Amino acid sequence: MKNRFAFLVIAPKTGAQKRFSINKYLMYSILIFFLLFLCSGIIGAWKYRENMVIRKKYLLLEAKKGQLETVARNVKEIEKEESAIRELLGLEDIETQKKAP
Repeated sequence: MKNRFAFLVIAPKTGAQKRFSINKYLMYSILIFFLLFLCSGIIGAWKYRENMVIRKKYLLLEAKKGQLETVARNVKEIEKEESAIRELLGLEDIETQKKAP
């Protein structure tokens, strides 16, 4: 009985007694398994939360990327329109003549 834990359970109404005993090594193994299970759950929840924060940042950056691409397209269109207007007004020739000499 040295390597065993003994439990005594007494029913409150009837007073019946039950004795249980379990091997110490088995009890320690169960306790260690439970602690490992608990730690893995805590780490999993922490990683899940971290993943959600990263996902929010990713979605925000994707939205900003879309906005920047829209602005870049608008700038290119404006540059094309500007060059067309310069050609119509004849300003394109004057600028090339200033740069040439």
